[in-house]
Amino acid sequence: MTSRLTPHLCTETKAPGFQQDWQRQRKTADAILDRFDHQEGVILADQVGMGKTFVALAVAATQVLENRNAQVVILVPPRVAQKWVEEAKGFASDLVSGAELRCVDRPIRSGEAFLKALDDEPGQQDHLVVVTYEALTTTLKDQFVVLALLYFAVQRRKGADEVRQRIARWSEGRHGLISDPRFTPDRVAELLSTPPARWREKWLDLTGEDLGDDPVPRQLIDAAPDLDLQEVWDTVHDLPQRSSSKIAARLKNIREALNDAMQGVWKSLLTVAAVELPLLIVDEAHALKNSATRRSRLLGERIDGSPDGALSDVFSRILLLTATPFELDDRELINVLGRLRAVREPAVAEPLSDRLAVLADSLKKTRSAAVAFENAWSRIEPDDLATFVDWSPDAPSPTTARPRIRGAWELANTAVQTRRDLAVELRRWVIRHERPHRRQYLPGALTIPGCTQPGGIEISDEIQLPFLLAARAQALSERTHSGAAQAHFAYGIASSFETFLRLDETARDTDEDTDVAVQAPPTSDLDSPDWYLREITASLDSAGTRQQHPKIAATVARAVELWKNGEKCLVFCWFIRTTSAVQMAILAEVQSTVGALAIEALGGTEQEARKDLERIAERLLSRGSASHRLIEEAINERLLVGTDQDRELANELTQAAISNLRRPENLVRYTHLRGLTPQGLLDGIRGANPIGVDLLSRWADSATRISKLPQEKREALIEHLTGEHSDPNERDGRGASLAPVRRATGQQAREVRERLISVFNTPFAPDVLVASSVMGEGIDLHQECRHVIHHDLDWNPSKLEQRTGRLDRIGALAERIGKDIIVYEPYLAGTHDEKMYRVVKDRASWFDIVMGAKVVDDELTTDRVEKRVTLPPTIAEALRMDLTCG
Repeated sequence: MTSRLTPHLCTETKAPGFQQDWQRQRKTADAILDRFDHQEGVILADQVGMGKTFVALAVAATQVLENRNAQVVILVPPRVAQKWVEEAKGFASDLVSGAELRCVDRPIRSGEAFLKALDDEPGQQDHLVVVTYEALTTTLKDQFVVLALLYFAVQRRKGADEVRQRIARWSEGRHGLISDPRFTPDRVAELLSTPPARWREKWLDLTGEDLGDDPVPRQLIDAAPDLDLQEVWDTVHDLPQRSSSKIAARLKNIREALNDAMQGVWKSLLTVAAVELPLLIVDEAHALKNSATRRSRLLGERIDGSPDGALSDVFSRILLLTATPFELDDRELINVLGRLRAVREPAVAEPLSDRLAVLADSLKKTRSAAVAFENAWSRIEPDDLATFVDWSPDAPSPTTARPRIRGAWELANTAVQTRRDLAVELRRWVIRHERPHRRQYLPGALTIPGCTQPGGIEISDEIQLPFLLAARAQALSERTHSGAAQAHFAYGIASSFETFLRLDETARDTDEDTDVAVQAPPTSDLDSPDWYLREITASLDSAGTRQQHPKIAATVARAVELWKNGEKCLVFCWFIRTTSAVQMAILAEVQSTVGALAIEALGGTEQEARKDLERIAERLLSRGSASHRLIEEAINERLLVGTDQDRELANELTQAAISNLRRPENLVRYTHLRGLTPQGLLDGIRGANPIGVDLLSRWADSATRISKLPQEKREALIEHLTGEHSDPNERDGRGASLAPVRRATGQQAREVRERLISVFNTPFAPDVLVASSVMGEGIDLHQECRHVIHHDLDWNPSKLEQRTGRLDRIGALAERIGKDIIVYEPYLAGTHDEKMYRVVKDRASWFDIVMGAKVVDDELTTDRVEKRVTLPPTIAEALRMDLTCG
């Protein structure tokens, strides 16, 4: 079959390891373009880390390059907007040949910038316009646009000249109508006397500054005759003619009234601007499941004076991206597909609502069958499993079996048949590929290095009491605070003692949009959680057990073992206080291990060994010394090869490498310390070290990847590796810290987290990153790490899948070296923690079967799920739907 893709898309990638993925992505993009002939849009639902972005960009490139350099809009959440821009630029550079595919330099975060991006001349406009969800719902701030609306509001009005003079007069200063100090009264007067289409030229005459683009979007100028500007006129018509003692208050009131009037006009403008584009791409489209949200209303019916419908009747086709379509129930999935009504022209004569009604009916039948089977399976007992060895989708139930077995058997057959029928309907609308399995799971006590005994992490007798009391407090809270903010006593103490001791405070301690504290009334009643909280706190204080948390000990032991062996490790926690506790505990154990290794190699006391380490670093790596020059030249020579002779980049990376090498944490791992010479140090980083890791090759491989980054991103990374930045959440206060253990939470500024992401993706420090859920979606941490510890679990298996997906991506370290991603899931034996583990594992096996199943963590529901017999692989496999593109 002839490909629908533009011939300007490369058939092969520059990186041989990506070739198979690129062929799949091309095939998927081709299938999407084919479906656009017959329907308004498609959901691309490939699993996390499989390159949905590249598929979407291949579709976008075809739409752009085969439609006379048209523009494609990509609507994205703010947190991944910059990543989209970077990947689009990389895609255009590496996978488009013989044509130019331009992307905006930075994400668009306002409606003004959005319209300006659409009004450039065809030869100058950006083809890929990355826009955040919030851009079209934010308030108007651009002062040129404000002044343009004033221009049109007074145009052809009686007394317009006098009102223009008042506007200009009262535009001076911080408290004037126009808050930008560049807009002096003289300049405002000149602009109000000049058509906005000529303001770029006029501004250059007035100030000598070339704005680089027309400051007023063409869409505003074209739509101005259709805008209702009466309220704006009425407001400025009341501007005073002269100053008075109350002028500041009067201007303040007028400015506020004018702002209100402007916002209404601006929202109307977004819905009347005449724009016609071939394609809208919507990332994380599952967010459109609720029709009432601002995001969904952008694609809804147009309503004057609001941003509702701003993206309706604009695009010919819509591509929806989500990795989690089966988290949506049948109604929500139909709601998401219903956003396709926003296209400018329907694909076929049959109404979209009729076509979706057929799918909705099949979804409803499938879900009903799946729920019935799940309920029947909940009654199956372990001894019944032997009967299901002979189960197949079309085999009749054994007549001699117990009723519960026959019922489950028959309902399994029904569930399989309805899913087969659904797959036929759903395959038209949803494309989904799943990655090859390359994970190894080590749950519970297997997190502890050397442990081979399955099961949970045991709690020693000395610290049993706090956990038992917390479980009781949790049960009481769930019973007595129904409908209130969720208490997390059992969760908190399973996470860390530090977190538990914060749970009676009002401060939020997670990055989730969830309340985590319940204030219990002071009482001594044994039926009140408050009594248990006081007893637990007293127990922790009296027993001196705050440093003996068994799960933190397991997480620390595994993280330090990985560090010791030269492996990077990602640790996810739910509570922010736990991220701090885990970070400090790992760092302390790393330092203790450094001391022990130094004593083993050099002898003496720990203090003496550490002094010796400092002297070794000073002797061999002091800038300007002969040994430093020898080591620097050898490293630089290898990195020059890795960077394809980019001398400047190789020099920068060499300095970063030497700065890291000076650290005691690296000297003890990557060299044989006793009698260390310059040549011995070089031999060490080439692999002749206690752990057998060729560090120099790691640096060179990373240098190759860094050299292929876009220049702006490459320069930023070098700054992150070598510069110093303020980070109040870090003990050493430096963003370019060489500390081996760092943490990332939503309490940090976004730029701090971005620095951590970029340096964690290199072989340089940090080696361990402790993160809250803010790092659980939309970012890449896979370049140098294949080990993840889920210190805190989640009732929702998709949350854990998203977290692990940070490491399981195309081009990941695990893929490059042909080894599994190792997933550690520590949990405490005999506690609420173990219950959560068993429930989430069971749910994971049912998650795609009972589509849209809501995650409920009440005691009754989780008790039932925890006791349920594991679904046999034969049935689970038969219930899977094939939604690949063929």
